[in-house]
Amino acid sequence: MPYTTNITRRSMGSDWQSIDLANPTEEHAMLRAMIRSFVSEEVEPQALEYDKFEKFNQDLFRKLGDYGLLGISVPEEYGGSGMDATAVAIVNEELSYSDPGFCLAYLAHSQLMVNNLAYNGNEEQKNRILPKVCSGEWIGCMAMSEPGYGTDVLGMQTSAKLNSDGNWVVNGRKMWITNGSIDDESTPADICWLYARTGTDSK
Repeated sequence: MPYTTNITRRSMGSDWQSIDLANPTEEHAMLRAMIRSFVSEEVEPQALEYDKFEKFNQDLFRKLGDYGLLGISVPEEYGGSGMDATAVAIVNEELSYSDPGFCLAYLAHSQLMVNNLAYNGNEEQKNRILPKVCSGEWIGCMAMSEPGYGTDVLGMQTSAKLNSDGNWVVNGRKMWITNGSIDDESTPADICWLYARTGTDSK
């Protein structure tokens, strides 16, 4: 069952000055205790094996959706948990304590892809996609880095152009995509948030 809490998104909006990471609330402390217990029981025992063989524990990752963590900062109306920035930091701290690689996969999904969509997607996209990525039915990634440019977004060369039938045509190369493939057969992620130029304006 998803973790229920009164932690709100008050600190996830534009007023970042209201964030007080040094003074978490009682709700934040309860969240940390829950995650620490989950990490001790589920994450720690598998960490060495999966890191040693460079494998992704897909079943364990999807289980994070049962706890409401894959859409931790997404509004509840889209299937998320609607928690704030302090809660996000707590979950990442606790997961990375035992398995930094697993936490990186979590961060790439929950923040780089899912939270990005929650803030920047249109209503059709959010209603169609967010419930699936918040539950763990879909695993997401973000494609931004490019060969020769790394994470220099202003220098990226990948382009996206809208054609006459209303579809976007993407041309370019992306590399170093965390969650880009999710198993030993190189099965791609279920959905990808991709960065591309739609014009020539450097802004």
